[in-house]
Amino acid sequence: MNMLPLKNWKILNNDPNQTIIDILLSNRGLSKNHMDEFKLSDRLHDPYLLKDMDRAVDRILEAIKNRESITIFGDYDVDGVVSTTLMVKLFQKVNCPVKYILPNRQIDGYGLKVNGIKKAEEYKTQLLITVDNGITSLEAVEAANAIGMDVVILDHHGQEGDLPEAVAVVNPNRKDCPYPFKGLCGAGVVYKLFHALGEKLFNEDDFKNFMLMHLDLVALATIADVVPLKDENYALVKYGLKSLTQTLRPGIVELKRISGLISKEITPTAVGFYLAPRINAAGRLKSPDLAVDLLLSDSCEKAFELAGMLNNLNNQRRKMQETYINQALNMLEEDEMKNNSAYLVTGEDWKPGLIGIVSGRLKEKFNRPVIAFTRDNDGNYVGSARSTENFHITEALSNFRHLYEAYGGHQKAAGLTISEKNLPEFLKEFNAYANSVLKEEDLKSSLIIDTVIQPEQLNKSLVKIIQDIGPYGEGNPEPVLALNKTRLRDIFPLSQGRHIKLMFQAGGRDFECVWWGRGELRNVVAFDHHYDIVFKPSLNLWNGKENLQLVIEDMRESEVK
Repeated sequence: MNMLPLKNWKILNNDPNQTIIDILLSNRGLSKNHMDEFKLSDRLHDPYLLKDMDRAVDRILEAIKNRESITIFGDYDVDGVVSTTLMVKLFQKVNCPVKYILPNRQIDGYGLKVNGIKKAEEYKTQLLITVDNGITSLEAVEAANAIGMDVVILDHHGQEGDLPEAVAVVNPNRKDCPYPFKGLCGAGVVYKLFHALGEKLFNEDDFKNFMLMHLDLVALATIADVVPLKDENYALVKYGLKSLTQTLRPGIVELKRISGLISKEITPTAVGFYLAPRINAAGRLKSPDLAVDLLLSDSCEKAFELAGMLNNLNNQRRKMQETYINQALNMLEEDEMKNNSAYLVTGEDWKPGLIGIVSGRLKEKFNRPVIAFTRDNDGNYVGSARSTENFHITEALSNFRHLYEAYGGHQKAAGLTISEKNLPEFLKEFNAYANSVLKEEDLKSSLIIDTVIQPEQLNKSLVKIIQDIGPYGEGNPEPVLALNKTRLRDIFPLSQGRHIKLMFQAGGRDFECVWWGRGELRNVVAFDHHYDIVFKPSLNLWNGKENLQLVIEDMRESEVK
């Protein structure tokens, strides 16, 4: 059976009158001055365009002046951890005592609830500031108001119903907010508060230094939360990555050291694959407080110890994750499951903090909606869903809302809680629904290709210019190019056959290529045959020398005439 190509190819622009760079900019909706030098301050919007920012600033200034008891309520993921860290740093800067609370993923779940208010009350909290959550916490804010505790909400998630009756709700995604950019993460919203509040708290030099010294954390959260790298986010990450590379912050230095990044330039890939998973591991398996302690640490020795703990947790996470995924793959071998258009898998003892990874990995592998379930402490089943472009998972779940204890999400990801007695009916009904709306062609993913390139255009200089369009990430994807009618000259297995290295020839030149995670295709391709290849261009540093390397995304036999 001919397995190639793996995906449906879609070429966005093949205009021979445009340069490669012009095509890449046009495909991303970027202007021609995108690559010009810029000052960070020129790319930041007025923070007071955020609805209620003035109210938040006034209430926090009042709390600082009166030495009130202030508590930060955060979240257990990277964005929540960083947002909490930033707020603590702000109050430390002005010598104002502050406490923080992070929910336990397994016990408390996401967001501010009444139990969170009770814990804040134990701290005798007068002002509670939520970061990366709060927009849906109507009941909790009502409970806080009832005991005279003021709440300021700093969030970025979508508004689903009425707003909580807080002192201030600062969120670019509240329905009545005129802020021109909606893509900020939680830490980005906190940074806007820094902008507004810092001008009132510090002199000009201290304000500038305070804003610059925390860009490393803002970039870390922005990349990890997979928000669009456009508008303000692009500027924050562009500058923030330089800060991450150069930072002397002990927590980041030791995290980079244990991740093998200590002397390397920090890129979005380094954040997404090395730094963020170690921070997230704290909340997935233990307590997110460990991650905040790491980022707040002023001691290299303490940071070294905490980074080691996070690294060990991340190693545990990876082993457990692989076990769960293998168990799920075995379930999918059953005849009644393998032919479904959506895959629903259950592990009775899977950690709730890992089921999102299971569903995400299976979705990537099979290109169909996946929901992974496990039990919670109440005996209900909690599910984490991941989906494809052509299947809005939250809209699909809404058809069966009568069966859930709770649910919510967006187009590609969702969560739900369902009782044991309702689970069988849900599995049956959801599978029937997915099978009825998803056709066979929907289950083969699309590969978006920027343009077809000629061999003579492909060189290290072009790749360096392409890198300057970055940093790449959500909303500004890495360029994907195609090269037609290449001849396969050689192929080697890498990493015990998990990956393959290929040598292609085109235009009288040899091109070194790698195909990660596709070792099983080694025997599918044939020497001296001609292939069209789709790839991401990169530069590989080996023995001090930079070489052009193409990272293969897909290939197909050429139509050679």
